[in-house]
Amino acid sequence: MTIPTGIATIAACAALFAGIGGGIGWALGTYSPGYYRSVFRGGNEPWFDPVAVGVGQGLTQGVVGGVAVGVIVVAVFAWRDSRIRHLSARGTDSTRRYDTYPD
Repeated sequence: MTIPTGIATIAACAALFAGIGGGIGWALGTYSPGYYRSVFRGGNEPWFDPVAVGVGQGLTQGVVGGVAVGVIVVAVFAWRDSRIRHLSARGTDSTRRYDTYPD
């Protein structure tokens, strides 16, 4: 995996999870505003907007979760690519151990 591909993977995961989190936050703020009103101090004040709080919380938590998942995905693929390169440099076929059995 190249560096630009890794960065794009992390950015795509962050954007996807941010969208999902923002949507969930919007739904909670719209259909269950009492949740955010009970969680945040000042939630019963007239200026408190549970939809805006839900979208903001969902976006930020989604970005953080997406970056974490993206980093894990990139790490797994980078590890896999390094193992493939290592095995091919040694001249070892990685599938050989599954094709032949010792007597």
